[in-house]
Amino acid sequence: MELWDIYDAGRAKTGRLHQRGLPLMPGEYHLIIDVCTVVRGRLLLTRRHPDKHWGGMWECTGGAVQAGEDTLTAARRELREETGIPARPEELIRLGTVRGHNYFCDSYLVRRDSAVGELRLQAEEVVESRWVTLREFDQLCAGGRVVPSAEERFRRYQTVIAASMSRE
Repeated sequence: MELWDIYDAGRAKTGRLHQRGLPLMPGEYHLIIDVCTVVRGRLLLTRRHPDKHWGGMWECTGGAVQAGEDTLTAARRELREETGIPARPEELIRLGTVRGHNYFCDSYLVRRDSAVGELRLQAEEVVESRWVTLREFDQLCAGGRVVPSAEERFRRYQTVIAASMSRE
C-alpha cells in the first residue's frame, strides 16, 4: 500500500495521509515529479505500461512522491526504479513546479555527457524506452503519442531542456 502526504492549495502539508488509488477530496493535493534525462543530445522517453492510465503513451520518467519523501528524493528513486539510472542529488536540476487539478509536479533535469549503460526498465511501469531528438519528440507529440500533461510540462521548460541537449 503506497501512502502520500496530503497538501493544501498552498502546498502546505496537512498532516494527513492518503492511500494511492483512492480519490482525493476537493482541495487536497499530492506531490508528483518528472525527470527529463538528457545524454549526448537526446532525451530519454519511456512508454507507459498498457495497464496504466495513459497506457502505451510516451513520457519522461515520473511518479508520485511517497509519504515522508521530498521531491528530490522521489526524483532519484523514480529514475532508479523505472530506468536503472542512478543520480546524485547535485546532478538533478529543479526546473520548476506546476500545479494541476489535485497535484503539484516538480520537474527536474539530469544531464550526462556519456552513456549511462544499459537501461533496466521496471516492467510494471515501463514497457519500452527510446532516446529522441527534439524533432522526434515533436513528431511523437504531433501524433498524439505523448501523455498530454507530460508534453505540457516539457513545453514549459523546453528552452532549458533544449539548451542542455545542444551542449556536447
